[in-house]
Amino acid sequence: MKKIMIFIGLFIFSPSTSKLFGQGLFDFGSEATSQFNRGKLEQDAGKFKEAIKWYKKAIETEPRHYESYNNIGYIYASNDYHNKAIEWYKKSIVANPKFINGLSNLGASYIELGKEKLAVDVLKKARDLDPKSKLVANNYITALQRIGKVSESREVLKALKNQQNQSSIPAAQQAQQFRIDGKNDLAEKFYREAISQDPLDVSSYINLGSLLMEKGDLDEAEKVFKKAISTKKSGAVTHMNLGYLYIQKKKYSDAQIASEVAVKLNPESSTAWLNLGLSLVYQNKINEARSAWQRALALDSENEQIIKNLKAIESM
Repeated sequence: MKKIMIFIGLFIFSPSTSKLFGQGLFDFGSEATSQFNRGKLEQDAGKFKEAIKWYKKAIETEPRHYESYNNIGYIYASNDYHNKAIEWYKKSIVANPKFINGLSNLGASYIELGKEKLAVDVLKKARDLDPKSKLVANNYITALQRIGKVSESREVLKALKNQQNQSSIPAAQQAQQFRIDGKNDLAEKFYREAISQDPLDVSSYINLGSLLMEKGDLDEAEKVFKKAISTKKSGAVTHMNLGYLYIQKKKYSDAQIASEVAVKLNPESSTAWLNLGLSLVYQNKINEARSAWQRALALDSENEQIIKNLKAIESM
């Protein structure tokens, strides 16, 4: 009945005013640009509601303002609301079908929701538009690997390596490459290097923690996830993985607490609800587990694991 979310280095384009016209065909004029810039300032200050308000004003001024759609999506995605993020990323692409950032971010959110086939389609379009984009390539590699197209992912990785010297690749990206190649010890080394370079890089903590879990080093993985939480920047994913880790350690009460935090931070995560149900069923809290898995199934109606779990507790 066990399931774990493994994260292999998703890269999301952060909003930037410097590339506002870099991929577009439009000049939005001073009013929409000013409103967008105000939204970016609010977003950088962590005032997300205010940021969204200003981005929506920019869209009202100029409905084709694709960067504003994208940044609203980014705010939702960074808080693990990927279904909502997808709505806004799609709008950015409708406004500008050649918008690489929107396509890549849409692919990243599809991957987070376990919709890797959709991610592959979107990221292939992005890669066709910009074959030299490192971020698009990394997301594409992740999506290909998750649907079992390992040989294709290696070809993309090979092409990516040919574009640059290995020494110029960021540590987190090198770690991902080593992990794809099955060189887990080197991957661990470079994830740790990435964290030392940026102690607030939550994605590297998550990737390192999941790698350590794969290796069976649960105690060290627990330390890594707790460090991620201590940054005050971790979201639902960290707590979700920590909850699953506690299930592995048979610390079911702790697993329940971590999983409850995960579903509170992101009620749209079927995996978080699945893990919560696991933590409950091991405590013989059958009715509560059933309720959690029903929530999970409502979010992911074709998930065979959830369906099997619900059937398994029918006779309990």
